Amino acid sequence: MESRKNPRKGKRPSENPLPPIIETAVEYHITDGEDFMDEIFRKDLEISWGFVRARISREEYVEAYWTVVNELLSHGEHKFFVALDPYNRYLGHVWVCITEDTVDFIPVAYIYDIETVEEARGWGIGSELLKKAEEWAKERGALKVLLRVDIDNPAVGWYKRRGYTERAVIMEKPLPG
Repeated sequence: MESRKNPRKGKRPSENPLPPIIETAVEYHITDGEDFMDEIFRKDLEISWGFVRARISREEYVEAYWTVVNELLSHGEHKFFVALDPYNRYLGHVWVCITEDTVDFIPVAYIYDIETVEEARGWGIGSELLKKAEEWAKERGALKVLLRVDIDNPAVGWYKRRGYTERAVIMEKPLPG
């Protein structure tokens, strides 16, 4: 992805620094994420690295990450929404894609990613991002929303409280190397 230049680079720090995100997150708004793609993927890459179970280097992970992201972006209709504080600082995002269900052969929305920065959790930002993605998907004819979350992720309960249920179980077996 093309990196954007920092418009503040080279400028003196403001005499009135911005308040901490933990204080401003309560006044968030959700908007189109297209202008925040660099930040969305930077944050996702950082957070996703914490879930990696494979024994690979950070460099191998980054390369694999971009390979998968580019492959995902090559299929379906994608939308990104971002949550911002009143100073337009990134608080979180959701990435949703309209695709076809491989079992029922109907249009579905797949949530590839949803993140909220730690300092902004507890204000309903994730819930509003998820709601926005669901609304967008419904407007485009999706009949259901799918997502994947590891069974030991604390977010499982969060999704259940928002109406998501288990439909299938993903099973895995490591193969001897």
